[in-house]
Amino acid sequence: MLDEIDKIIVFYLGKNARISSTEIRSNLQDMGYKITERAIRYRLQRLEKDNMILGYSAILNPKFVSEKISRTIILKFKFSHNISFLTERLKNYVEEMPFCIHSAKLSGDFDWICHFVFDSVEQYELESDNFLNRFAELIADYRSYESKTVKATPYTIFDEHDKTERKLHVYNILNSLKRHENLNDKLRLIVESVVKYFNAKFARIWLVDKERQYLILKFSAGKYKNINGEFSKVPISSNKIGPIVRTKKPAITNDVIDDPRIRHPEWARKEKLKSFAGYPLIYKGNAIGVLAMFSEKKLNLVDFEILEIFCNEISKELTSFFDMQEYLSLI
Repeated sequence: MLDEIDKIIVFYLGKNARISSTEIRSNLQDMGYKITERAIRYRLQRLEKDNMILGYSAILNPKFVSEKISRTIILKFKFSHNISFLTERLKNYVEEMPFCIHSAKLSGDFDWICHFVFDSVEQYELESDNFLNRFAELIADYRSYESKTVKATPYTIFDEHDKTERKLHVYNILNSLKRHENLNDKLRLIVESVVKYFNAKFARIWLVDKERQYLILKFSAGKYKNINGEFSKVPISSNKIGPIVRTKKPAITNDVIDDPRIRHPEWARKEKLKSFAGYPLIYKGNAIGVLAMFSEKKLNLVDFEILEIFCNEISKELTSFFDMQEYLSLI
């Protein structure tokens, strides 16, 4: 059985099989676990011995794999008294065959799926005939499709640990905010932390003016630190961050270049921007500001979820300043 530390180690190996024990130790220590590199190496040896880790491999560029002959086959089984035995034979076959890169049981109209990669059409045809003859007793129907690989990712599990790690960052940032008495210092730390912990190329905070007509840019961190440019004063009626205030809901995208809300798509292309996330800062049911970020990386659902939690907690943390309406002195 895997304990909590084993699960975290396997999670990081799933993301990067070449990660060093030093890096794993550092990540574990950041999450509050005290462990030595020697202990991590011992755990790795045990995981290998117990066949929890079967090997370490490189992720090939999908373009390279797509140059080969790829076929996806789905099977429908015959139901008979020896179906368990025949299914076990199929399982052993796909486990041993190097050209089968993925195989799984299905629920629904079909019972099994296999993905094969061959060097030539001749190889595929030869093995396809062999495969169908070998399991003729088991197969009632099958479908064969040509496929092209467009994405390849490492096999990762225990994604909850990635989420836990992000939540820990949020906790540490909020604790850091408590050490600052000045609202300016708090807001500056917030945008700097988004850049540091959330893969942001730059992050910004706008505050709503007294008439609730404009968003005034107050803090910016990352590549763009200037707060006196084109977006220093944004109408709440604007197309990008204005709706965040009007609806009190976040605005997110992983396709910045093609998103119609982005005013300068060519600039975004030049900067290699992929994602945008903007969240409202809420006080007594009203949006009084926006925290937003751009990134060169696509964000996943965990990223968006943790950012929303982060902004909700920031709103709570800054409530005392909002109660005193100190934030209005910044406008």
